[in-house]
Amino acid sequence: MATEARFAERLQQLRVGIERWRLTRRQHGPMPDALWDEAASLARSLGVCPVSRALGIGYSSLQQRARQAIQVRPAAPAAARISGFVELSGAQLLGAPAAPGASGAVVEVAAGDGARLTVRLPAGSTLDVAALVVAFQGRRP
Repeated sequence: MATEARFAERLQQLRVGIERWRLTRRQHGPMPDALWDEAASLARSLGVCPVSRALGIGYSSLQQRARQAIQVRPAAPAAARISGFVELSGAQLLGAPAAPGASGAVVEVAAGDGARLTVRLPAGSTLDVAALVVAFQGRRP
């Protein structure tokens, strides 16, 4: 409910901004990018049709800008991208206590150049495995 209210408020503020721009512009021309960016953001959340109707802007133009914004998102830095296979047992996912004599989790990471990292964690370990994997992937050969 609070999210809907926030969207409604953003939509109203944008509608006021667009009307202000329309009334104060000196000549016909394209709407400023800041207004389009906010409209595209709302369209991705609420849908293109309701936003274009509420704001009085073109459906096709808004649809195109909403799609472009999705395609332009920057990719994660190479060191932060983790690809591959991660295997976890159901007990690890559910947080079940380790069986007596259990050794904990084993994390294995293989890089494209053939380098491998294997970490055997004792049961109940608090090692930041994600940071370790990122550091391993960001290493220099």
